[in-house]
Amino acid sequence: MQLFDRFLRGLALAAGGIMLLLMLVTVLDVVMRYVFNRPLASAWEFTEFSMALIVFLGIAYCGWTGGHIAVDVFAKWLDRPALRYLPSILSFIGAALFALIAIRATMETIATIEQVSNMLRWPFFPFRFTVAFGSAIFAVVLFIQGIQSAAQQPAEQAPQ
Repeated sequence: MQLFDRFLRGLALAAGGIMLLLMLVTVLDVVMRYVFNRPLASAWEFTEFSMALIVFLGIAYCGWTGGHIAVDVFAKWLDRPALRYLPSILSFIGAALFALIAIRATMETIATIEQVSNMLRWPFFPFRFTVAFGSAIFAVVLFIQGIQSAAQQPAEQAPQ
């Protein structure tokens, strides 16, 4: 698991580096626009491509470390023995959905492998592949978390 954790951390660091680059491009675009009246024509497309990379390279690490937003409104009900497996069931459903997203994104990547963007003329397939890859890795994370959640022993009941 430590190797998997390091792999996910590497993907998240790559996403963070892309975010830093995106911030620099945005600052440069704003300066060029308002100081020199010459905005970067490709800044919008670069932002679109960067967002796909940032989200799908970082989503698995965020899920692995518990960084996603969690709503605990129903937490008191999950302590009931009948509902103790609900978190693992939801993890498995999430894993199935992200596996489906990965499959569909892979099919879309293959179907549109020759398409390029308008301004930058960059091919779409690396970014679409990143969506598929990130979704597949997140599906693995959710599956592992579902197994771990199901394997946890319920807390001992206090005698009444």
